[in-house]
Amino acid sequence: MKKLLLLMSLLMVFILSCGGKKEAAQDKDSIKIGVIGPLTGDIAQYGTSTIDGFKLRVKEINAAGGIKGKKIELVIADSKGDPQEAISIFKKMVSQDKVDFIVGEVASTASLAISDFAQKAKVPMLTPTSTLFDITKGKDYVFRVTFTDPYQGVAMAKYVKERGIKNITILINTSNDYDVALAQAFKEQAEKDGIKISEEKYTKDDKDFKSVLTKVKAQNPEAVFIPDYYNTVGLILTQANEIGLKTQFLGGDGWDGIQTNFGAVAEGGIFASQFAPDDPSEIVQKFIKAYKAEYNTEPIIFSALGYDAGTVVEAALNSAKDLSRESIKEAFKASNIDNLVTGSLKFDENRNPEKKVSFIEVKNGKLTLKDKF
Repeated sequence: MKKLLLLMSLLMVFILSCGGKKEAAQDKDSIKIGVIGPLTGDIAQYGTSTIDGFKLRVKEINAAGGIKGKKIELVIADSKGDPQEAISIFKKMVSQDKVDFIVGEVASTASLAISDFAQKAKVPMLTPTSTLFDITKGKDYVFRVTFTDPYQGVAMAKYVKERGIKNITILINTSNDYDVALAQAFKEQAEKDGIKISEEKYTKDDKDFKSVLTKVKAQNPEAVFIPDYYNTVGLILTQANEIGLKTQFLGGDGWDGIQTNFGAVAEGGIFASQFAPDDPSEIVQKFIKAYKAEYNTEPIIFSALGYDAGTVVEAALNSAKDLSRESIKEAFKASNIDNLVTGSLKFDENRNPEKKVSFIEVKNGKLTLKDKF
């Protein structure tokens, strides 16, 4: 039975790989891109914002004539944030929809799940937002637009040192790879810099944080680092406010969106990001205007990264020798782009971008640019 399952798995990879050779983009009327992300579920705001940003950029590209005379066609599917659902979607997109490459996933766990399949099937994959380091490691067909968990964790620790903070508590969601990786990178760098670290832990099933927050309050830290997503962080900050825990709260890019429902309790919080709505850059302001006109809502970091993924796609496809998957992969690898909303992009040896980190403060219910580091 095990041998049969192994044979079937290898056959599927062979079929997925061969599919790209039989129907290369240059033999079709359009360039077909599979887009995978959570459009429903707990992190739907991330998926919707990312995909909306990407759709907006593709709309602009098509309006300007497309790529080498071909329009971009999108095949969009809802993963619900479930890695297994993302795998099923990936297989269908490659074997049945005959996409030329994949943009997605949005969540790190789902991107990690499909990255192995993308590599084995030799299908280029570009995730706009997933930060887990292992997604691209050892996979030359897999790329990302955002910076990684270790990258922003180290940057936040150095920023904390620069602010003179010497005593900090980390609240870690042990059920979430994003939290764990970001917390670990932050902790290692902070300890190197002589910052005293305390840790408290919780899981994805926890909703009542008052017990752990009471422990934190007794430690009297100068700051509390919460590397979780905005919806959980909002609950934690609400309960911290209820028990009178007043300190400097810090976070990673998963905080973006916290201003929507938790602006008051998050007031004064600072988090690492790559996008600030009040950044005076012409590129940033032009994007914000276009996004608001298209969707009648304010963009967040995920919107900006989705939009930038479209610009990376455009540059790669225009510079590719041809529109085969191999050529698209090589064009992605050679990317060197300055005109992005989230900053310039050039891939390192692991196909991860090195970028400036923006530090965003929640102020009067809005996200404001505090520093770039």
